[in-house]
Amino acid sequence: MSKFFEAHPMLLFALEAGVALFLLIFIVVWTMGTAKKNPRPTRAPDNHPSRQASPAPEAPAQDQDNAKRQ
Repeated sequence: MSKFFEAHPMLLFALEAGVALFLLIFIVVWTMGTAKKNPRPTRAPDNHPSRQASPAPEAPAQDQDNAKRQ
């Protein structure tokens, strides 16, 4: 087998690139498949805390150090 790769050295690089491409496609398809099995909700339920109306807290002054000095 080593004599074959000595005669065709670039074939080893092509084989490695093919394996890397296969792994990339496999990982992408595998992660896309799990997204279909466990879909995320499009909106929060009506009783979720993020949907409750609450007043926004006031933002502190941007330059508090200069306000204290004056």
